[in-house]
Amino acid sequence: MATAKEFVEFWLENSVHPDEEFGRKQDGVAVESLVEGLLVAAEAQGFSKKQMEDELGGDIHSYIRNSIDSQNADERARLKKEGH
Repeated sequence: MATAKEFVEFWLENSVHPDEEFGRKQDGVAVESLVEGLLVAAEAQGFSKKQMEDELGGDIHSYIRNSIDSQNADERARLKKEGH
């Protein structure tokens, strides 16, 4: 069985994509929407918000924001390397 952190990582990998992140998904409302979606999916898998935050070492909002920022940086670097 996956841990809460593994579930969050899997969900983020499959629910957030760089092309979406460059636009409207960067704002706070979009992050809130992602958090809500994650919490619904996590609950269906038996994970509580507290469980996830304990394993992530902090706030889910911050974790998702940092994940988006990291993926955006990776995507910008990839595009720059390809000459876009």
